[in-house]
Amino acid sequence: MKVTLEEGLRALREASEQAKSIKIELDDEYLALIARVEARTENQSGADKSWVWRLDRAFRDYYKNVRYVGPAR
Repeated sequence: MKVTLEEGLRALREASEQAKSIKIELDDEYLALIARVEARTENQSGADKSWVWRLDRAFRDYYKNVRYVGPAR
């Protein structure tokens, strides 16, 4: 099935409208856990986060040549 640009844009508009009605509520326990993670030393401004870029590069290098071969027979 060939999808046209107009169909793709229509689907995005519909999804955007639908997303406006979604309400996400975070409970106090979850918010407290977020605060604890954000307060960790390694998450502070100025902390060395270069490992993120190394991890991203390793991930991309590993998967750049992966090809789908289909289900096993």
